[in-house]
Amino acid sequence: MPSIDFESTYGVIIIQDMNIVSVDANYARIYGYQSPEDLLTNSNSFLDLISEDYHVAACQNYRDTMSGQREPRGHTYTNVDRNGREFTVFTIDHLTEWQGRPALQVTVIDLSPAIELQNLVRKQDQMYYDMIMQSAQGIIVHRDFKPLMANPSWVKLQGGKSIEQALQLDSILDLIPQNNTNDIRKHYQAIISGELSGTSTVVENIGFDGIHRFFNIYDNAITWKGQPAVQVVLEDVTQKVMLEKQLVHQANYDEMTDLLNRRAIYEWLREHMSSNNYLVCMLLDIDDFKSINDTYGHMVGDEVICALANITKRNAEKVGGVAGRWGGEEFIIFIPNASLETAHEVSEGVRQQFHQVEFKIDEQLRFNSSVSIGISDSQACEDGVTIDALVNLTDQSLYRAKANGKNCVDGDVVAL
Repeated sequence: MPSIDFESTYGVIIIQDMNIVSVDANYARIYGYQSPEDLLTNSNSFLDLISEDYHVAACQNYRDTMSGQREPRGHTYTNVDRNGREFTVFTIDHLTEWQGRPALQVTVIDLSPAIELQNLVRKQDQMYYDMIMQSAQGIIVHRDFKPLMANPSWVKLQGGKSIEQALQLDSILDLIPQNNTNDIRKHYQAIISGELSGTSTVVENIGFDGIHRFFNIYDNAITWKGQPAVQVVLEDVTQKVMLEKQLVHQANYDEMTDLLNRRAIYEWLREHMSSNNYLVCMLLDIDDFKSINDTYGHMVGDEVICALANITKRNAEKVGGVAGRWGGEEFIIFIPNASLETAHEVSEGVRQQFHQVEFKIDEQLRFNSSVSIGISDSQACEDGVTIDALVNLTDQSLYRAKANGKNCVDGDVVAL
């Protein structure tokens, strides 16, 4: 904490037989007199300068000090000057002589400036405390993630019950998903070291109530009771984050099937093909889908599409692949670094599982559908691997599957 400078005044008075025999100008001004002469003229006894509450103690102190029964020492008194101003002084006694006889010299230090400053600091501290406690923003101070102070808004944002509950935490990292704690620790060290200052970061949080929330945190290094700490201000941005995620999801996923849409598939392919990964591609097309729509209606057709989408996604993810809706009743799968044999196994699994699904129209009418699947891989692209080249080769395999009677898999691999 920086040092605080304040000006104070000290004066000197000499007392003999409880009478004032000498006083300097500073002493006179402290007690509201214009000059030493003004004080001496208007005061018959030293006791006239101090509150009646201290008369007995002052007399006893004078006698004990002059007789040698008490060592000279300091005292603190609250006085009222001749103008009614209340002030506090610190006095230091010294044995001396005046005109050849023992006397008591008292040095008086006016503590009023220090007390006023202390009261101002207390008032400012109280104002700051009230501002923190009444703030609608969540505020916490921690040192190495151990809470030192938290306001009611922070507790409320965390789904807690009381400030005491918050301060009992061994670490606020208990409220952060485990996979994010390393980044949070690095961020803390950067703040404490001064590498970062006044930053804002969006952090996922799991509150006392178990609810996941997202907060934009503003954190700064501060000094708390003489030691480094970090003050964190929280802003709940859960709705904003969820809306952004929803928009990203809507931009990348097909609304009906929740599979990647064609744009997102191209983005995924550009990323994986640029890293020179070996890729297997599979195209899936529901057999005679127009007939299903014409016979049973589009709602049933949508049900068939969603059934194949779920089966496709489940089987693709088992082998580290990704599935998307290529268009209409057509789906696509990509599997990085997988063999054609693995692709054939996945395709056969999808084909068989989908063919076993029974679609119920009513109690008497039920039907099964089927899918044809074509397979190819990036090594088959003779003129260089491109997205369109790989998809075109796979589409040719799909065409052969359709020509071979449908409900089958075609690719450059021995049939199982």
